[in-house]
Order: sequence, then structure tokens, then C-alpha cells
Amino acid sequence: MVLVYGTICLDRVRRVQSLPKKGGYCEVEDQVELLGGEAANTASYLVFWRCEVELTGNSIGAGYEGDNLRYKLLERGIEDTYLPRHGSTPSCDVYVTEDGDRTMFGFGFRGMTNPTPISQIPFRAGHWFTAEPNLASESRLAFQAAAEAGMKLYLMDFFREDDVIPEGSICQFGTDWVGMRGNGILNCEWVNAWTQRHKCITILTDGTRGLYVGLPNKPAIHLPAFPIFNVVDTTGAGDAFRAGVLYGLSHGWTLTESIKFGAASGALKVQHVGATEHIPTVDEVKSFLNENPHICKAYDELKVEVH
Repeated sequence: MVLVYGTICLDRVRRVQSLPKKGGYCEVEDQVELLGGEAANTASYLVFWRCEVELTGNSIGAGYEGDNLRYKLLERGIEDTYLPRHGSTPSCDVYVTEDGDRTMFGFGFRGMTNPTPISQIPFRAGHWFTAEPNLASESRLAFQAAAEAGMKLYLMDFFREDDVIPEGSICQFGTDWVGMRGNGILNCEWVNAWTQRHKCITILTDGTRGLYVGLPNKPAIHLPAFPIFNVVDTTGAGDAFRAGVLYGLSHGWTLTESIKFGAASGALKVQHVGATEHIPTVDEVKSFLNENPHICKAYDELKVEVH
């Protein structure tokens, strides 16, 4: 079982050639309303791949939009058993430009209240728990409770200096938050420092420039990205990566195989608009890996088991 804690929202994705200057205008080429939020995106992948998943996090809201978000979850096969129905429904307007980059405008996130109570979260010893920090103090209380319950932790973007990361956790970050895009030296230094400070496994993704992995008592290494020649939308690429790694780990794969699967999943995702509209099958991800043996070989330098 993978217990996913975090953000669930509506995404309204709009494609534009470029963002206008202040006071300007641009034409929206097309738009679509989708299930969104880091937790919902990750859960969507895992459920599609037939993993046992429990989703917890913010209230999905009441009224029409709350019903709309609930139906989108149920369409994905995700139960809303542990999701409250209070207040407004969080939504995110995502503007995707021709280079595949995205700019996001959120509504209802700053005031998110009444998340799943800690006492109602179905912690299960020995299984995986994953969270991101959008629910601030509640997210941190949740992963601390998961650790106390004996769950294995996969934490995404918890980079605050006062964050207390349990030893042995896996921490994933993107260069939108830490390090610097395209700066290999700085990124390796950051990964090394975080890994040794918290005695964790650290993964820092840097888009088409690959990723950096730090293991306790070993220097960080750079791993190449899988080749993608048509980047359409990067929204949710980190969530797809996280889901891929968790899929492998929850099936008893090595860290090497799990990270390869995650990197391939993220690469396949960016070829489509929206975070979860075109989830590849497990066989499609494996086929993509087989098509890139030289990239896969670079990942074999990672030789560590996760227990």
C-alpha cells in the first residue's frame, strides 16, 4: 500500500504561444479541466498501475465544484474516503507555453483548512508514505506520525532549514525549489549537503538536464535524462517521477530500477498536456526503457537497497 498525503485540486490547463506583457493580450489555443494537485497526480499514476493507494490531504470543498472534483477522483478509481468536504475547492490555472514550460495561478490554496485529521489517516507499518509540503504544518505532522507508525517515507520538496527529516527517508526535489537549473556543480553540492545532514537518500531532478542522486556516505552523482524530442507540458512531471519510483519500491525493486522507472515515467509525461491525461502503462514505460539501453546503463552506478 502507498499512502499519499497532500494537495488535491482542479487544474484548468490552457495552452498559449507565450505569456503576454503586463496589460497585454494573448489567445488561448485550447483548454481543458482536469484532476490536479501533487497528491492526486501521484495517486492517479499509482492507481492506474494497479497499486493499492489511499489518498489523504486537503478538503476537496463543498458544493458544485467539490462534487466536480470528487467525480474526477472517482473516474480515476481513487476513493475519497479520507477527504473532507468543507469550504471552497482549490483550483489552479495552468498556462503552458510553446516551450513546454508552465506558469500557474492558484486559488484557495493559502486558506486550505480542515485537512484529513491525523487520527483518521490509515497509517500502516512497513508500507510507503509520501507527502509534499503544500499543507504546511499539517504535512509535517502527517509525515512525523507516519514515521512513528513505522511507515517508510518518500518526501517531496520539504526543503526548509527547520525540517526534521527522519533518517533513512527518500527526499525528492526539483531545481525550481533548490539548487539551480543547469548548474551541475551547485546541484551536486546541495545534494551532498542535504544527504549528509539528514542521512537520507536525496534525488534532485533538473528536467531535460537529468537528475542528481545522493546516498549517505557517498558523493552525489549525476544521471542523464531520457531523450524526449517534443516537450509539450512539464506540469506534473515531478509527480510522475515520484509515482514511478514508488511503484518500483512498493514492488520490492532496487533503488536503481525504481529511479529508472520514475525517470522514464516523467519523460513520457512531458509529451502530453496535463498532469494525468496520458498515463503510460507499465509495459509502455518498460518498453521505453528498453529503447534507451545506454541511458539505463548510467543508472546502474546506483548500488544500494532500500529496506
